[in-house]
Amino acid sequence: MSGPTPGSAEWSKLVTASKVAAIIGVSPWDSPRSMWHKMRGEVPSQVDTDATRRGTYLEAGILDWWHGQHPEFGPGGQRQFYATRPDLPWAAATLDEYVITNSPCEGPTEAVIVEAKSSSEVDEWGEPGTDEIPTHILTQAYWQLTMSPEAERVYVALLGPYLRFAEYVVERNEAIQADLIARCHRFYLSLSGDVPPPLDDSVATFEVLRVQRGDIAKGVAADVDPDFAAEWWTARVAEGTAVDAARLADSRLMEAVGNAQYVTAGGVRVARQQSNRKRPIPVATPAAIEGAAA
Repeated sequence: MSGPTPGSAEWSKLVTASKVAAIIGVSPWDSPRSMWHKMRGEVPSQVDTDATRRGTYLEAGILDWWHGQHPEFGPGGQRQFYATRPDLPWAAATLDEYVITNSPCEGPTEAVIVEAKSSSEVDEWGEPGTDEIPTHILTQAYWQLTMSPEAERVYVALLGPYLRFAEYVVERNEAIQADLIARCHRFYLSLSGDVPPPLDDSVATFEVLRVQRGDIAKGVAADVDPDFAAEWWTARVAEGTAVDAARLADSRLMEAVGNAQYVTAGGVRVARQQSNRKRPIPVATPAAIEGAAA
């Protein structure tokens, strides 16, 4: 079953798995504000990039590798499966592969989703076999499970540096999935109104506003409140010290936790130290998604 072409007007209006991370504010490439303007058709959605082309070229091989590790699922499933739900007509998800056990094993059949990923950096990926994956990919997996109620889990097959494969597993979490539905539906309903999400400090929001602004109207002046102008100037001056402040915060954290791999706060894991980097790296956890800004 195939769905709308990515980048088409029909596709742009749907809440899909690739958009959910941006909608809830955990995407490294988009923000709630930039996605709002893209889904309204006010700025173009770039869906064909070097990263997406690479993923398309490598996807079949990564999925074949996964099947080699899981003979219990047989030689293949339904690739590029377009998942929808009658009760969520505004939402969809395109699954890299939807697989059902087809061997004569004991017990009932099982449906799972396989998501193929490739990355030259694995700093945000934890131990294989866990759900310690980048937050935006974890969010994507939960949305795929949301759109496929019969699927038990998502297997994320990763082709990393030096052509090394690894597998991660995301199990269903009905509480998180229900929360994603509620938040995404509120966002979807806001698209028909005139109040966008608030501004944020992301590059994506900055860039989408530059696109909307268009060409500079030379010779035209726009007056702003003096307090706002002072706030803007103070922020620009502080920009140079922000990197130093972040480095100091990381140093304090490393001094506090020593060589511990994981950092918890009140029992909730908030960071992970990697041996191949000097700075602690935030960990993607279900709690991180639940706590992300709506």
